[in-house]
Amino acid sequence: MELIRLIFRLPLLLISTLFHVILIVAFYPLRFFGHSYAYVVGYFTQSWGRSLLAITGGRIKIQGTPPEPPFFLVSNHLSYVDIWVLFTCLRATFIAKHDLKHWPILGLAMRLGGIIFINRTNKTDIPRVNELISRELTPARGLIVFPEGTTSIGTELIPYNSPLFEIPATLHQPVNAVIITYTNKKGSDRSLDGESNVCWWDETSFSKHFLDLISKPGYIATVTFSKVSWKSGNRKELRNHVFSWSNEQYDLMKYDHFSP
Repeated sequence: MELIRLIFRLPLLLISTLFHVILIVAFYPLRFFGHSYAYVVGYFTQSWGRSLLAITGGRIKIQGTPPEPPFFLVSNHLSYVDIWVLFTCLRATFIAKHDLKHWPILGLAMRLGGIIFINRTNKTDIPRVNELISRELTPARGLIVFPEGTTSIGTELIPYNSPLFEIPATLHQPVNAVIITYTNKKGSDRSLDGESNVCWWDETSFSKHFLDLISKPGYIATVTFSKVSWKSGNRKELRNHVFSWSNEQYDLMKYDHFSP
């Protein structure tokens, strides 16, 4: 069955991604007319996310109410799957690691879709990224950041970094939070050491992990949005409020999923 799933799903993933890339390219001239391009791309990426979720056997459970643009949303980070899961729920763009833009097809889709890439090993890149963040806080679509700075095994949250909170602190922009957890559908053995084979945190190559993921029956993503938002003129204080809620919520969700 794993081989059959792989043979069936891989071409569909490529077709869906190429189709949405073509749509984004076709509407690229709109970028010269205000926020029209961002609006359109926001809907295309939402459609792309929903198609990838379905093709990879994913199912989503949403708790709370997703925010409406413009929003600054903070999320924990477990896998590249987070991107299409959140795209499914929201009209938004992301801040992502700079090396993702070099991925075949997916990288092109992310670049054309307006994802902001950051070199986290180079602190001098933060002012450039903060400038781009300030431009993205428009009614066209929201902005999602992963302040852990990397993916994790999923046992606990990595403390959030504060520099990316600089712009919402300066602009007194409300900050929303979301927590994602994954469980495997019945029949999906844990192929990796994390709570779910969706988590990508070790030295496993992207291609190996991705092929393993799409050969399994599927996964359930539970996405919990905060009922409140936070404001502060101090980025560290803002980070502390958001992390406190996120950490508490993450512990509750893990307990619900994995308690006997």
